[in-house]
Amino acid sequence: MYRSGLLVFVAITSLAFAGSSFAQQKPPPAPENDPLYMRVVATPWPPAAQILDGAGHRHSAYELYVTNFGTTALKITKLEVNAKDGEDVVVTQSAIGKQLAAMFVPASGGDASKPNDPSLTPGQTGVFFIFADWAPGQDDPDTFDTAITIEQHGERSGSGTIHASALEINSDDPIVIRSPLRGKNWLAANGPSNTSAHRRAMIPVNGPPHIGQRYAIDWIQLGGDGKSFTGDEHKNSSYHAWDQEIRAVADGKIVEVKDGIPENVPNRGKIAAPITYETLAGNHIIQELSEGYFAAYAHLRPGTLKVKAGDTVHAGDVLAHLGNTGNSSEPHLHFQVCDAPSFPASEGLPFAIDQFTFEDYKIDKAPKPALTVKASHPMTKQEPMADELDSF
Repeated sequence: MYRSGLLVFVAITSLAFAGSSFAQQKPPPAPENDPLYMRVVATPWPPAAQILDGAGHRHSAYELYVTNFGTTALKITKLEVNAKDGEDVVVTQSAIGKQLAAMFVPASGGDASKPNDPSLTPGQTGVFFIFADWAPGQDDPDTFDTAITIEQHGERSGSGTIHASALEINSDDPIVIRSPLRGKNWLAANGPSNTSAHRRAMIPVNGPPHIGQRYAIDWIQLGGDGKSFTGDEHKNSSYHAWDQEIRAVADGKIVEVKDGIPENVPNRGKIAAPITYETLAGNHIIQELSEGYFAAYAHLRPGTLKVKAGDTVHAGDVLAHLGNTGNSSEPHLHFQVCDAPSFPASEGLPFAIDQFTFEDYKIDKAPKPALTVKASHPMTKQEPMADELDSF
């Protein structure tokens, strides 16, 4: 629904070589579950998974990188996740067919927003995006065991199941913060889900892949008609979110500040400043919350930043005003918590807002556009999920 947000792309180093399609080959019988022939590397990332509380459930996101080191093409037909507490399996999730295709992105230029055929030619790499969830009454797992079923055909090929190494789960609760915003009807666009643009924004930096935006949110404020603006959609001042105060989510130290990038004209398809590593987030602030936890506020209005690197701030302090700078199509606040003071060169971490109001809503487009809040629910220590409507 919204195109706003940081630059979203999947850019994995590809080792793809030319290969024959399955349809062109006449396969001999392939050996089953023979490690000598199933030359596949399946690696989970990041090094430890985190647990997120949102919408009354527990969730965790991680990726599985798969590379075909064999000499024949392969097709992945099933992915299975067993979440374990010790030796006990507490959650099992599996995917085949269309559901599997929706989780997969090939390194050689696949569209991360659409389903992709989970096949790999010799030397090619692909990524499975995994988003496990379970009820809060269940035991939390301490590891994820991930297995893929593959089919290969042709000389020196094999088929069977590949088990990735177990992925440890960090049992620490998400960091608890205050909301960076105030007011009603804030839409958590591109919020946590397995199909969010943030979820698929994998960026290799100095070698390893990173998803600093894994749990990020683009906050957009809606009006009574369910739209984000009133009047001229090409004026920043028409947007309900524009110029709203951005507040510190916790006590901490400011470690990075960027100002001076001009604002974009909203929804014109043009960016005021060329997008580079430095300008991607527009005017922005990065705050150290505690060791290994950083809050990052992006797309701020130029000239409104009230802090500099080295300043100490307290929860609730006004840091800047919301704008439309960097890779942004309309005024909104991109917010993320991550493990390093960088938007792209970090791993995204889940967080929990101490208290807010979840709005059960609907948007009618005809005969007259209207946003209707059907019920309101107080929430504590949860992170808003994708397209959730909240008030602070």
